Amino acid sequence: MAELKDAADQFAKDLMNQNITGLMMVFTPNGMTKAMAMQAQMASSGQGQQQTTGYDIQLNGEEGEDHLVDIVMKNAGGEGVIQTKWKDVAGAWKVDDIALKV
Repeated sequence: MAELKDAADQFAKDLMNQNITGLMMVFTPNGMTKAMAMQAQMASSGQGQQQTTGYDIQLNGEEGEDHLVDIVMKNAGGEGVIQTKWKDVAGAWKVDDIALKV
């Protein structure tokens, strides 16, 4: 099984590059529902319009069976934090929850 940091790093790269196929593979059904809601929220508020220029991965420990990871997405206007919860599903890391951190 890949390391969580490696999986989160690939996830952040897929977000930056808008690699929908790569992103679809990493979500649990619950995570996909949350991601779609978050994307709709961002679109309606006008967020997400600037080109991402970089990111940082912050591993924040565990909460029960969930592994907490913040992904700090950077752009010319500053940065935004995406809070994720990861689960080991049959030997693969999957995002089971995602939200914008305020």
